[in-house]
Parts: sequence; C-alpha cells; structure tokens
Amino acid sequence: MRSYAREVAFCKIYAYLIGGRIDDDYSQFDADKLTQEDLEFVSALTNGVSEHRAELDATVAEFSHSFKLSRIYRPDLAAMELAIWEIKSGMTPYPVAINEAVSIVKKYSTEKSVGYVNGILAAYARSLQ
Repeated sequence: MRSYAREVAFCKIYAYLIGGRIDDDYSQFDADKLTQEDLEFVSALTNGVSEHRAELDATVAEFSHSFKLSRIYRPDLAAMELAIWEIKSGMTPYPVAINEAVSIVKKYSTEKSVGYVNGILAAYARSLQ
C-alpha cells in the first residue's frame, strides 16, 4: 500500500531531521501493511531525501517566501522534502506527490500547515511546467 509506505518514509525522514540518521528498523510500523516492494519504496525515498537534502532544502527555501528554512516546522519540512524528492526523481507524478504530502501534513501537523505546504509544493510544480 503506497500511502502507508509513504507515511513510513515520512516518519523516517522526520526522525532523520531530528536525529541525523536513518535506520532500517521498521518494528514500530504495521508489518502487515508493508510488502517487500513497499520497503524498497520506503528505502528509495528515505535514501533519496538524505542524499539530496541540501538540494531539496534549497528548493523549499526558494518557494518559501514567508519563512526561512530554520523556522519551518519539521513535520512540514519532512513532508515537503519527501514530495519534492518524489517529483524530482520521477517516482511519482506531481499531483499525487502533492496530494499525499498534504494528507500527511493533515495527520501530523497543524491546520495552518496544510495550506502552507500545499502552496509551496504547488508553486514548485508550476515552476516545472
């Protein structure tokens, strides 16, 4: 289930933003919802974000006119890094990546963050067209 796998990747990326490392421990997640293909997807997402973090953060900063990167709420930043990596890597079409990121932000962040994240990701997507 890609949505759940993406949520797992988000949690791993958030932990990476806080702790500075990504581990391969998935014991805290529902194993019944993660196939081997899902775990490979999670790994590709988390590794991609960690390896390209400076580039992803530069993209977020470029489109975030109201906040400096250091002021962005970490769950919002994790969701945006994830979505931008999915789009840049070609893994996911931008409407799907944006929709999934907004869904994650609705679950893990604040009500005001939804519009903020959606706006930044939509501006990024427009810049690609």
